[in-house]
Amino acid sequence: MPKKETGGIASSAPRGTKATRRRFLGGATASGVVAWSSLTIISRSADAAGRMRVLCWPGYEEKPVIEEFEQKNNCKVDFKTYIGGEQMLQFFAQSPKGTFDAIISDAEYVQKLTAQKALDPLNPADYPNLADYHPKYRDFAPLRAPGSKIWAVPTRFSFYGLSYNTKYMSEDEAKTWSSLFLPKYKGKVALFDWYLPNMSNASLAVMPNNQTPYDISDGDLAKVKEWLFKLRPQISVFSEQNQGLVNALINEDAWVTPTGDMEITLIGAGHKNFASTVPDEGSIRWTEAAALCADSKNKELAQKWVEYMSGARVQSELVYTKGFKARAPNMKVTKFWNEEQTKMMSYVPDPKNPGQMLVETLIDKSVPRGLPVKQPDKAWIAIYNEFKTSKG
Repeated sequence: MPKKETGGIASSAPRGTKATRRRFLGGATASGVVAWSSLTIISRSADAAGRMRVLCWPGYEEKPVIEEFEQKNNCKVDFKTYIGGEQMLQFFAQSPKGTFDAIISDAEYVQKLTAQKALDPLNPADYPNLADYHPKYRDFAPLRAPGSKIWAVPTRFSFYGLSYNTKYMSEDEAKTWSSLFLPKYKGKVALFDWYLPNMSNASLAVMPNNQTPYDISDGDLAKVKEWLFKLRPQISVFSEQNQGLVNALINEDAWVTPTGDMEITLIGAGHKNFASTVPDEGSIRWTEAAALCADSKNKELAQKWVEYMSGARVQSELVYTKGFKARAPNMKVTKFWNEEQTKMMSYVPDPKNPGQMLVETLIDKSVPRGLPVKQPDKAWIAIYNEFKTSKG
């Protein structure tokens, strides 16, 4: 099975219902699957004037996302899907130079790719759709490159907030991470099994609204550990898949999970008594972005694809794929959604913050995910493993 992005006790850490960002269980929409270098290429075999290869998370290969690009450019796009940042780096390193023309990467892993000189910087002026992005994604700090350029263009994002059963958790309780310690939640918390979001969220719970919760001192890391160990008796379920969290919530084995946006799946399946939010102390936000490979053999087509991925129409499909649901940085996606989709994805007015949408409020309350700065990854992983295996 695929490994977590930077290790840990479990072997994988997915997100989604049938296919997730950490375990792709099936449902490829392409017409053919070709084995290549022990990986999987999803390919449409018809003849075309051009061809390019993309290394990406699942979802980008789905027909509603890519078909328009292929038709407009008389080309075919072959996709190599991965299920974790470390796996992405491994696949890239194992492939001959020039294998990939473009990459979809989590924003924090762009740093590792640029350290390998794997990406070409991009000129923001070449991507007019950025004008339709949320302001925090028009100039997204994790993707900045020297000389007023960028390393990649954001494509989709979402939150690690609180998802909860409204029968048992109130809206007021969901406003703070400290509610997880209430006696009624003992044995009723389900945890998404990956160290990075959980420890970063714990960092925010200890040091509210810190814009870099992964850049903390050893002393503050000790406080994060203390917070996690205090939480341990409340946890009944560790799940490496979002489906495990969904099942725990439906069966009421758990009433709340520090994994945002679960209600999109649950409400879509007919379970109306669920909601999610970002606590007032803040939460982590993950972001994917499209980048141009420095050794691409088809840079012109790859650049067109990056621009294509910034458009509102394609993002309206990308964030609503079969695999899982997310959010779009291009705020004009609502032009392509019906009323139900728009409400479910939170692109509706926020009654508590006049003049902006609910999704914008959630963006303002959350911070980009990052990698540990002052400690090695393995130090955080060791704490998480100790926390997970403790009896609480």
